[in-house]
Amino acid sequence: MALSARSLARNALVALERGRSERLRSELEGRGVEGRDLAFAFELSHGVIRRQRLLDHVLLGFALRGLPKDPQQRVTLRLGAYQLLFVPGMKAHAAVHETVGLIVHNNRGFANAILRRIASSVKELEEGAELKAMHEIALPGGRKVELAKRLPRDEVRRLAIVHSLPEWLAQRFAAQHGVEGLRAIATAASETPGIYLRAGKHIERAALQAELAVAEVEVEPCDHQRLLHWTGGNSPFATPPFDKGQFVVQDPTAMLAVQAVPCKPGDTVVDLCAAPGTKTTWLAESVQPDGRVFAFDIDEKRLGRIAENANRLNLTDVISLVAKAADLPMADCVLADVPCSNSGVLGRRVEVRGRLEEQTFSDLPKLQGELLEQSIQLTKPGGHTVYSTCSIDREENEDVIAAAQAAHPGLELVDSKLTLPEAGKHDGGFFAVLRAPN
Repeated sequence: MALSARSLARNALVALERGRSERLRSELEGRGVEGRDLAFAFELSHGVIRRQRLLDHVLLGFALRGLPKDPQQRVTLRLGAYQLLFVPGMKAHAAVHETVGLIVHNNRGFANAILRRIASSVKELEEGAELKAMHEIALPGGRKVELAKRLPRDEVRRLAIVHSLPEWLAQRFAAQHGVEGLRAIATAASETPGIYLRAGKHIERAALQAELAVAEVEVEPCDHQRLLHWTGGNSPFATPPFDKGQFVVQDPTAMLAVQAVPCKPGDTVVDLCAAPGTKTTWLAESVQPDGRVFAFDIDEKRLGRIAENANRLNLTDVISLVAKAADLPMADCVLADVPCSNSGVLGRRVEVRGRLEEQTFSDLPKLQGELLEQSIQLTKPGGHTVYSTCSIDREENEDVIAAAQAAHPGLELVDSKLTLPEAGKHDGGFFAVLRAPN
């Protein structure tokens, strides 16, 4: 019997809960579910992770003896609650019936009762009405949920629950970015992030938009002249423009980081942590026709992703894949887009918040500093090293740069930018441009 979207989402979430898997995508693909059903399974599973702490808070308001110890039952209840609260237009009776059907027989009565109580607590939100901060939460589709279990009075603790962040992480964000900053970060972490298409060098954005419209892909222009925001219609990844290499996916914040690399036609550039190659292709377009980009990644399997992007965008004559760091040349510019906590992309990389620990922010800077040092050593005199992360944490960003400058007194900080994530607009991240002494 073929899996339903809800069954597929449930199974993927259980695998994650039991520690059998680290990535939802690997559990969702290749299971015989395709098209709209697969898209719905993606929405449900990723949505549950983004909202898990809040879902548990809502459920615990009605499950007075606590949530089930069995991961399958617990996950199934979260799936039902997510549909009732965060899928606008979902009929309550359908969400309850289909979810209860996933529960083993003798526990269906409990699940049915809990989910029906949640459904009855969802009300229309009257225009202009103020929410009761500790008792109500706004929902998509002009609705609200009246909570049986009140939220904390303290705003940082409340934001941590409403947007499903570990409390220690919310406190850390508030300490570094203030409560207003935390509010923006938390909101972005719990919302579905946008998908942005970067037009290739040899096609104008308007022309790409027109070609995508023919394929019934709905997009809208962004502030950046090369970017389009996918807003609906068909998937852009099964269209002639994709096959012809006319675009790649790139978030506006990631675009800022690679655009900060001051390379020009004819330059030699090293992309030190290059996979999957999105930034590599921008660098390659920037150094054409006579320049060269040397792309290295410690994970040899991921080098194949770079090759795929280079082939699809017809940039194989500019990009050289390098399997050993010792074979990298001295370069006019070096980009070190280093491994990081992913704290600026929690809405996109949903599994991360379950893996982050306070120790993460103490451990990572050592590796990041080593990679930045390697980049500095590869930079020609007078050349530029660009350090970037998709983190918004000071220890991984400004502190790493300060340590590098302390070790290299002649190293000049030319530019830097921290971008906090903003729901519906862009991810969070950081970059710094360093100039080597002559």
